[in-house]
Amino acid sequence: MKKTLLATSLLLATHTQAAVQWQTIHTEHFNVHYSQENADWARSAANELEIVRSKVLEQQNRALDEAVDVVVFDPLNAANGFALPVSNKPLMALFTTPPQSDTVISNNSGWQQLLVLHEYIHLVHLAQPTRSKWRQELRNIWDLYDITHSEMPRWVAEGYATLLESKMTGRGRLFDNYSEAILIEFAQQGALPRYDQLNSTDGGFMAGSMAYLMGARFLAWLEKNYSEQTLDAVWTRMQGVKQREFDDAFEGVFGDSASKLYRRFIAEYTYQAMSKERSEQSLTSDLWLALDHYASGPALSPNSEQLAVVERDQDGKTQLKLYSTEDNLKAAEEFNQEQQELLADDPKDVADKPPKVFQRKQKQVLNQINRAGIQNPQWLNDDVLYFSAYSNVDNIDNQRISDMFSWDTQTGEVTKLTDLAGLRRFSIADNGQTLYGEQVKGGYSELVRVDLQTGQAQPLFEKSLATVYDYPLVSPNQHQLAFLKTEFNHNWQLYIQDIDGQKSIAVPMPKGYQYLSQPSWSADGKQLYFVAGLAQATDIYRYDLTTQRLFKLTQGQQAVANPLALSYGDLLYFSISSDGPDIMQLQVNNNEEEITDFATNSIAPLLLVNEHSLPKAQVYQQPIGEQTHYDIWQQKATFALGEQYHSASAALFSASIKGSDLLKQLDWQLGYSVDLHDAALQGIYAQARYSALAIKFDSQLFSYDLNASKQYQHGLLADQSVQGGYIAASLPLSFGEFKVQPELAYNYSEIDDANIKQEQSSQWLRVGLKQSWSYDRQDYAIGQAIDAHWYSGDSDTQNWQGYDVAAQLFGKALAIPMYANYSQQYRDDSELRLGGFSSSLLSKNIRSDLVFAPELPFYSAIGKRYQGYGGGISWAEGMPWLYYQQHQIDQQVYGQSYGVKWQGPFSFGLGPAGLNDVKLDFGIVRVEGDSFDDELRGWLGFYYSL
Repeated sequence: MKKTLLATSLLLATHTQAAVQWQTIHTEHFNVHYSQENADWARSAANELEIVRSKVLEQQNRALDEAVDVVVFDPLNAANGFALPVSNKPLMALFTTPPQSDTVISNNSGWQQLLVLHEYIHLVHLAQPTRSKWRQELRNIWDLYDITHSEMPRWVAEGYATLLESKMTGRGRLFDNYSEAILIEFAQQGALPRYDQLNSTDGGFMAGSMAYLMGARFLAWLEKNYSEQTLDAVWTRMQGVKQREFDDAFEGVFGDSASKLYRRFIAEYTYQAMSKERSEQSLTSDLWLALDHYASGPALSPNSEQLAVVERDQDGKTQLKLYSTEDNLKAAEEFNQEQQELLADDPKDVADKPPKVFQRKQKQVLNQINRAGIQNPQWLNDDVLYFSAYSNVDNIDNQRISDMFSWDTQTGEVTKLTDLAGLRRFSIADNGQTLYGEQVKGGYSELVRVDLQTGQAQPLFEKSLATVYDYPLVSPNQHQLAFLKTEFNHNWQLYIQDIDGQKSIAVPMPKGYQYLSQPSWSADGKQLYFVAGLAQATDIYRYDLTTQRLFKLTQGQQAVANPLALSYGDLLYFSISSDGPDIMQLQVNNNEEEITDFATNSIAPLLLVNEHSLPKAQVYQQPIGEQTHYDIWQQKATFALGEQYHSASAALFSASIKGSDLLKQLDWQLGYSVDLHDAALQGIYAQARYSALAIKFDSQLFSYDLNASKQYQHGLLADQSVQGGYIAASLPLSFGEFKVQPELAYNYSEIDDANIKQEQSSQWLRVGLKQSWSYDRQDYAIGQAIDAHWYSGDSDTQNWQGYDVAAQLFGKALAIPMYANYSQQYRDDSELRLGGFSSSLLSKNIRSDLVFAPELPFYSAIGKRYQGYGGGISWAEGMPWLYYQQHQIDQQVYGQSYGVKWQGPFSFGLGPAGLNDVKLDFGIVRVEGDSFDDELRGWLGFYYSL
């Protein structure tokens, strides 16, 4: 045993990795936590947070008395953030990567200012203490009750934060030209969401965005037609001594329900949209290609024979599709033949009307790999495309960074070109040896030249947190580089710069423009097309580099995006409707209007300015507050409850005090569990987990009584009292989709067995290895997992050894998940006991001799060798399994079960202890065997366990 302990310790030590070191800035009202790469962004954010708080206090007459924890990081290499409105542990998470030009959050004075304001409004709006003393006391000690106490409809929470982000900056989504153009299209098609659809996060195109976009506009309409004070009174009533749901609080102030007033708002909004449509001239464009739900990144091949488009359906299935640019004559012939046959069979019938365009031939499809996404495809030549997708950072959970990949359409081979480069949009030069791209690291957006041979990235300009770049585009002759750039308090601006020199020009923009995105070159490099927005519309523009003249090609008739020039002069472009983007073909010469009234600069006008407006966005470099190393001893605790009902064994109720630091580097739980049926299982436990280092440590102290005769279904005779402790060290490692985790564990127990009236001590050492791998191509996937342990143990009366091995093969076929599993456990001079369920009190770490099976009572059977076989199938990922499982003891079939089951952990990964380490499971199964009656059994569990 000692040799094994030493060998495993050396194995862990030689693989120790440097953990991320966190720092904290303590200001008067905030604790800003960050890693070193985000230090500049965090320092500026700490200043911005205090400014925002003071302005929000003036505007709302509300603030938070509790210090707010703020986590600054970049887990997704994408613009986002969130807030957890717990009244005594408020938390904000700020993602440092700024938004790109073609997003609904690009209209901002500065990403940091917009994000800080939006998330802080969430906390002030939702985390206010209630004026009911007893309810607030309960909120103070119980996280789960606290987070649900002031629950608002999603459209209210997101809509109000979006409303305030615009009112206090003069920009934001309420005043966003791009958003407004899309919503007008929805209204003109009668497709604005109903009131009961506002909270939805899935369904139709842009369904998840409607809580922000329509929610903010509805709340602004309420303030305009009633008053700001009337709307504010709803929030006051929500925190009253009398407890109210949102609907009651709203109707008591406005006199009508929110759903009724929303219908009136929709009617007025639709009327205005229809009035706009009646005043518009016709647009000479035709449908060229109908797309599926969501599409982005159209790119024409060099020979103009193929069009690449990234499409994503309602289920999130992402594909890069290649379409032929030729008309589908075969489909047209087949359609005409079908109609002729129809009329030949029935001359009085009426033939189908032909579609606006016959769907073009789909030549190739690339599915996203391992959920990495596909963005920004660019053609290297007529056979090879480059695109960006996400790479997982090895040995760091839940962090991904954008990288470059190539796809050879002839061989199907996908090759990774960069390693954790942080590159988003890009353009190809030097026959694929060089990329010009926008790189984001630590919140800095830079325009860089990347040598793919060496992987080196050379910045083209001095970096600044106040500057963001997008859409770098190398001209066809590779002499010029077009790109978009924005600075704090400015709109986006389009520039053209010589690649080999310093000459740079700013492309003139129409006066009053706000939105700007998606530039593209003509094939000869003499024209530059782009989309700009003003007056609640987006339009396509053409800039002639030779004559330096600007032309407008559309007149606001559609919400347009991504213009692409065809070789014969026409344009392809996205027309965004309520069903998503479709590709239209525009006859350019019939639509051009020369623009002569230009914007004098790119400074963004503010659409609302008052005494509550935030100051101009800026990068704050001055230190603020006190900077320290992150302190894991800043622990916050919560009361926690759990219940696990198993019809075969017990109804285990658990009450505990659970605590952790913000980043969950040190977690602990002290609890008591008891079977409410007949005290078949009861006891106390203390768990702790330390994960600040590369090596993770887990430990538990326990004292419990287990009497198998008191279960719902009696097991074999067993009545034991057990006290002891457990400690383990493990080293999780990941290399892409391959994960491995060696482990060393030790358990010591004192056992009082009432059946044989004997007390004895027992100890065991466990050496383990978990390993898993998966490969996912959406429609199909394959993966495997192995969990193997070797034991060496002894007690007062015997020495024993044994092993546990569990193997699982899982995957998808035709998008249907399935799995098969096999497990074997063996003890040479000891016994295994089948049945029962895992809990915070009793787990495999506490009792190595237990083989858990939730459909069976504890101590259902005893033997030296256990074997289990099973498998399952589901109709979608994340849904319950239809499963089968067989149990064998000493090579004899003891029983089998089949039915429906589901289990899964839930954890935010940071924040309040009561919102992490939750275990959920349920099952309804048929159990059959020779030793017991065949019957239907079930279980349902909600509990906390480290």
